Amino acid sequence: MSQRRNLTIVLLVAMALPAATLRAGIKPETRMAIIRGLTAEYANLRVPLPRGKKGLVLSSDGKVDEQSLRKEITQNGTAIAPNNLVQLTAIGIENKSIVVEINGGGKSKSKWYQHIEVGMGNSTRPISQENENPTGSFITLVFPKNLEDLSVEEIKNYLNPVLNFNPVNSIQAPSRPVPPEFAEAMKEKKAAVGMDREMVVAAMGQPQRKVREEKDGVEQEDWIYGTPPMKVTFVTFEGEEVIAVQDYTGGIRGEMETAPPADPRP
Repeated sequence: MSQRRNLTIVLLVAMALPAATLRAGIKPETRMAIIRGLTAEYANLRVPLPRGKKGLVLSSDGKVDEQSLRKEITQNGTAIAPNNLVQLTAIGIENKSIVVEINGGGKSKSKWYQHIEVGMGNSTRPISQENENPTGSFITLVFPKNLEDLSVEEIKNYLNPVLNFNPVNSIQAPSRPVPPEFAEAMKEKKAAVGMDREMVVAAMGQPQRKVREEKDGVEQEDWIYGTPPMKVTFVTFEGEEVIAVQDYTGGIRGEMETAPPADPRP
């Protein structure tokens, strides 16, 4: 995707944020850098996130509002369990807080891309399910006074008690040594052709959705990561092995990595 298109998306997101966002004491260029730097970022979740509109409240001193969290989980249930890879899908900047939307948020809302399918020829798949319930949540980072200029790294540090932005953690580490050809991909939180399911979970966490289908008499399973219109990744398995990895960003298909063809020589 071109830089112009990326900038257009960022501007549209900024325009859609509440009026309070525009009154925050942060320079416009800093606000844009925060939105651009955090939107579509991935992290490992350290704590459970509740369903519903409120989500989790985290103070800038690193303390989670445990009472509010327990109440939300009791009333609405758990949206995302700990130790899963999540995606930051929108950022709202208010006077004294930063609202981070996780996996599309916890509100029901109609989306323009619900009827879009991606793929080629007869091999297409829906990029979103119509009428599906929200499966995301929110994290609200609260500060004691009006916000001043902050860097993306500073915000990540504030979010560290609930989100781990570093590569694979010890909880997700695979139970056996990782082949060298996959080590770099796992550090970058990516799947690669030839990985097994355990390696993919170690690299990217559990998927948001799984879809099984039969193609040419062979059963395949897609693990789907991400929430449109942000980046969505399809990891396709045959049996225990990844045979294809495909990224879609804003409805645009990226370059596909597929297994090399079998050697025809005897």
